[in-house]
Amino acid sequence: MPAKYFLCPDEQQIEIENCLQPKGCRMSQRCATVPYLRLIGFDRKWRGVSPSSAGTGPRLLYLKATTDYTIAPDSRAWAAFGTSTHEKVGMHRYSHNVFSEEPLSDEETRGITDVLEKDEFAPGYILTDYKTFGSYKVGKCLGMVSTDKPVLDEKGNKVLLKSGKNKGNPKTIKAYTIDPTKADLKNETLQLNRYRILFAWYGFQVSRMQLQVLCRDGGTYIAKSRGIDRNLYIIPVPFMPDVDVLNYYKELKLEVQQAFDTGYIRKCNKEESWEGRRCTGYCEVAEACTKMENQTKKGE
Repeated sequence: MPAKYFLCPDEQQIEIENCLQPKGCRMSQRCATVPYLRLIGFDRKWRGVSPSSAGTGPRLLYLKATTDYTIAPDSRAWAAFGTSTHEKVGMHRYSHNVFSEEPLSDEETRGITDVLEKDEFAPGYILTDYKTFGSYKVGKCLGMVSTDKPVLDEKGNKVLLKSGKNKGNPKTIKAYTIDPTKADLKNETLQLNRYRILFAWYGFQVSRMQLQVLCRDGGTYIAKSRGIDRNLYIIPVPFMPDVDVLNYYKELKLEVQQAFDTGYIRKCNKEESWEGRRCTGYCEVAEACTKMENQTKKGE
């Protein structure tokens, strides 16, 4: 089921359909323009597990497909920005050997890819997915590693702390290096490899895959403090064996189907819930999730 309610600035709900009507705002002033609200108030109808489902728990997928849920317009600002970016670059589809926003399907799944373009440096095609991430996530995708580097004075001696509980210890600053072996790209790797398999179904051989990542807080102090000094990054994505990719999506599809059959499915694991952070501040069906869990416990 699609999102049904907006959460107004005063923490009250209004049905999205009513909000979007002329003079439908229940407050003295709209929190955003109607075009923006129309954009972020639309969720695609459930059509099954797709390549972009990688990293999303089966319970979240099931509840989003079956629950009337509430969204806060403010919380979808960056999602709207990403959607607008996709639409702009998608204007160049079918030109200069580029496929953009291409819907694909095979016997198991369907999805919409961002960009497939002719590889200028090798036979085949480059598969690219656009992402808008914060600097912390960009660093994880790059494999950014931080170490404590001693602060040295003009003579090259270590500067010691003069107060606090660590008094007498060397003063340090964070130094950042990129170690590709530390790159955290599991979900993105699954997603792009599933798209790669879809394109192979149509006869297009992908020579390499990559993310084009826009750092949404690029140029700020916090981003630079994390070693992220650019606004745009191209990040290579590795190939995975087809069987491993297909097995992952097959298992996820089976779990979601179990939820439709029984009305219950496991909670998101630590990885899917971002160590619990997703549950407490970023999940739009958290209330329905808690209700499902409580009902299960009562029945035990």
